Amino acid sequence: MSRVPAWAKKAVPALISLLILYYYFHDQDWAALWAATAHARLWLALLAIVVPQLIYWALEVLLTERTMTWFHAPFPWRPYFWVRGAIYILQILNPTLAGGGTLLYIQRRTLIPWRRFAGILLFRFGMTMWALTLFLIPATLAMHYYGLAERARLNLWVWWGFLIFGVAWMVEAWVVWHHQKHFGLSKLVVRDRESEFWTAFRLATRGQWLATGALALAPMLFVLFGFYLLALAFEVRVPFWHFLVVAPLVMLIMDLPIALAGFGTTTLAWMTFFGEFGSEENLAALSLFLPFARSICRGLIGLVSLRPALADLAALPPAPAGEPASPAFLEREEA
Repeated sequence: MSRVPAWAKKAVPALISLLILYYYFHDQDWAALWAATAHARLWLALLAIVVPQLIYWALEVLLTERTMTWFHAPFPWRPYFWVRGAIYILQILNPTLAGGGTLLYIQRRTLIPWRRFAGILLFRFGMTMWALTLFLIPATLAMHYYGLAERARLNLWVWWGFLIFGVAWMVEAWVVWHHQKHFGLSKLVVRDRESEFWTAFRLATRGQWLATGALALAPMLFVLFGFYLLALAFEVRVPFWHFLVVAPLVMLIMDLPIALAGFGTTTLAWMTFFGEFGSEENLAALSLFLPFARSICRGLIGLVSLRPALADLAALPPAPAGEPASPAFLEREEA
């Protein structure tokens, strides 16, 4: 069987976006949609996208600088700030390639072993999920208290199971790494505590665990609050606690790397979870405005960052002889 041409693979996200948009907009009243856009508070909508994006950019860079400095070596904040900004251009077109390029840049600049780097990424992911879970538990309780749970379109048994399991596993991880116990799921996962892969977990202090979780959660909360203001700007009146619980799922669907710049997936997510809280025209206008404005914002950030980023990339040291082109942690760990 012949290989799929590269251009065809690149066209898949655009095709998926077109198919989803056609499903939702093929019989759209465009005059009503334009009227909904004209009546929206666009100044508030723009601020709700631009300000959280700038905060997210800065805090994401700070989190990377802190974790690399803690668990490997000092990492320069300013050069990475510009490189990360420039990568937003690529993220519009290919989020997967943008993510891979970011990881490759960090590894080249620090020459960190891939196995240790993978462990740091897992540590960051774990702290992010822990912080998000701790945030969602009181938000979900508030949603129940105000009688909003039935409108959430969630299987609450599965939802609560996920939240409780997440907290229980992280409490277990805390005990394993800070009290030198070895039991439960961690006993199956952590075969060798001294492995380079587990460096971040082994070296991290209690304060660094909490700081990593806080730095990871903060930009997400700014984005969530921005989306809430965006909904208000387009007259989509989602109850606050309902929004806080469901919005992380909406963000996850929006940012799936299967569509071009979030077009289509944004409409799918907002129509599915918030369809009852606004008119069809308002939701349609919001779901087109959001990915368009985010792409423009990220593109401008990328253009502003491009010159200093390219200067830093040109100054990177060459890869050492024998340095693997792909992450070594993908290889099977030696016994």
